[in-house]
Amino acid sequence: MRKRQLEIILSQIPPHPKPRLSLEQYTTPPHLAARLLWIAAYTYGDIVDQEVVDLGAGTGRLGLGAALLGSSYVVLVDVDVNALKVSLEQAERLGLRAWVDAVCSDVRMFHASRRVDCIVQNPPFGVHRRGADVEFLESAIRLANVIYSIHKAETLDYLQRRVRRAGKNVRLLFEDVVRLPPTMPHHYKREHAIRVGVVRISN
Repeated sequence: MRKRQLEIILSQIPPHPKPRLSLEQYTTPPHLAARLLWIAAYTYGDIVDQEVVDLGAGTGRLGLGAALLGSSYVVLVDVDVNALKVSLEQAERLGLRAWVDAVCSDVRMFHASRRVDCIVQNPPFGVHRRGADVEFLESAIRLANVIYSIHKAETLDYLQRRVRRAGKNVRLLFEDVVRLPPTMPHHYKREHAIRVGVVRISN
């Protein structure tokens, strides 16, 4: 599969059916998800034949993308059961259901029986609930050996310092601009551009 093919498939996974402002439920743009997953899979070898957890999975673009690239097992974790229903429908449609499970849970309460190979996540930016981005990072560090995480660019320096204080290595992989459609009641522009950065965290 080529990266462009992956992006096209991910674009066909629906956005959140009923996005909630309090959870900052913005669907990961397909080009961003594909780029992150491609680097994780083919630059670092963190996807193929690895167990992957997608924290705050929503409708599953990151997690299902990992399954498409050869993850041995994917767990989609989200507090929104409606979004998870969509993700499992999409797993079925894509022929991935045998490798994908879903857990309805707050990420702070989610536990695994052993450390996970890799976590992919597009956490809340912490705009509407301060510290939500940090909570996701702390949960991911508790659960996994390697983490790929998307964050608002202006918070990257602060978040990277926190990760290093936790004794982990962190590397900024790339920055990008995501253009979000008006999915929330307070959105009055045709699109809202946000600069983000993708980091890789490891032991």
